[in-house]
Amino acid sequence: MTIPHALLSSLRSSRQTTSASSKLWFGLVVVAVTTLLSAPTAKAQPEPVLSFEGRVTSVSPREMLVAAEREGVVVDVVMVDLARIPQSETRQIAQDDVVVVVGFIRRPGHRVIATSVQPVSRWFPTTPAWMRPGP
Repeated sequence: MTIPHALLSSLRSSRQTTSASSKLWFGLVVVAVTTLLSAPTAKAQPEPVLSFEGRVTSVSPREMLVAAEREGVVVDVVMVDLARIPQSETRQIAQDDVVVVVGFIRRPGHRVIATSVQPVSRWFPTTPAWMRPGP
């Protein structure tokens, strides 16, 4: 059996085309993988730190509800997660204490994750020293 010359030449050209297209696909795959591996990785954004002062409305070993006040008027009530605070510090906090909370909000939650809770002295002066009448 003899293969006609026209059929033989078409087989050769299809092999060359297949070989060229496979080399092209291989090259594209190599470029795509190299690009993906060399792309800068997206680093996790650090949560912004926030600080606020408020009056404790309820406290438990794991969480605390704080009413943020402005000039004696409650402007917001915030749930504070105390998981990162040692219990020895949270035992000293009672209802109606004024505290300063430092922490961050982990998205998509609405709680403040506390990193520090400091009680504010109830005995601090309400007027600056320069405004007080002298002796």
